Amino acid sequence: MTRKPFLYLYNWHERQPESRFDRALATSGLDIKVYQTNRGEFPSDYNYCGVYVSPSFDSAYDDLPWVRRLHKLLPELAQRDIPVIGLCFGCQVLASALVSQKTVFKRTEHEGGQGTIYLTKAAKTDPICVNIPDMFDVFHWHNDEVRANKAEIEVLAYGTGCDNHLWRWSKGSVWGVQPHPEMDANDLRKWLEHNRTRIEMNGHDVDEYISQCLTSDFGFVILENFLRLVSNRKTAII
Repeated sequence: MTRKPFLYLYNWHERQPESRFDRALATSGLDIKVYQTNRGEFPSDYNYCGVYVSPSFDSAYDDLPWVRRLHKLLPELAQRDIPVIGLCFGCQVLASALVSQKTVFKRTEHEGGQGTIYLTKAAKTDPICVNIPDMFDVFHWHNDEVRANKAEIEVLAYGTGCDNHLWRWSKGSVWGVQPHPEMDANDLRKWLEHNRTRIEMNGHDVDEYISQCLTSDFGFVILENFLRLVSNRKTAII
């Protein structure tokens, strides 16, 4: 028997510094298939054991060819009961594709830097929330947000500045993670420096954000739990 490959939908406009989630995938034993979507790279089938939908500087509501293709691809994957997790843009485009494009909206203010998120009662029985406390700190960076008042969106965590930091699709094994636990403090500093010009052009103080970088071990447990779920599923074997 052979395990199906793991699909990595890479949505950044250019190669970004490696994250600890990238390192975890590299040592997971999974066969990782990477497609850079904004270059027109997309899989030709749906035969995967799990899917990661990465962040991006674009928005889920942008009228771009590759974003439109994601809106067609993601429901095909989700409806086949393939475990899927999306971070930041990935979280938003999943909600847009699986519920409606109106599920994602542009915030009045950017949320960035260190912040606390709080688990809901629904998180108590969710498989990706195992072994994490009711509240923990994590690094935030987002202009868009997934609405928390949709029937298909089960909110698992929220914060004082965002009603929906972690959610699960009510119809299957799909999760959206709004903050950035995929990067530890060193990864975050590298990411901010790598994108300093772009970030400062948008009016942000990069050095202030660098001072707030942190390693969210509890946040990363969410991603570890997801990988464990993917590895343990019998449907991942062909």
